[in-house]
Amino acid sequence: MILFFPLMMSCSVLGGGSGYSNDPAVAAQQRVVEDLKREVKEAESLAEEAEQREKAAKNRLKAAEQELKALKSRAERESNY
Repeated sequence: MILFFPLMMSCSVLGGGSGYSNDPAVAAQQRVVEDLKREVKEAESLAEEAEQREKAAKNRLKAAEQELKALKSRAERESNY
């Protein structure tokens, strides 16, 4: 028994390392779930990046609108002189 214990442990570690079942249907569904989890994470990452770009664009727009307002005011003042 003592001689077989290391062999049993190495087989259980090697066999269980993949996380997939021996049943092909279960293993296939586990892969589908993992793929979908990766897809969700990627979509969440892309959504976060899009939100950051949207915020930056809104900030640039606001700054441009303020600059336009200031330029119009200055042009109006200069035309009154």
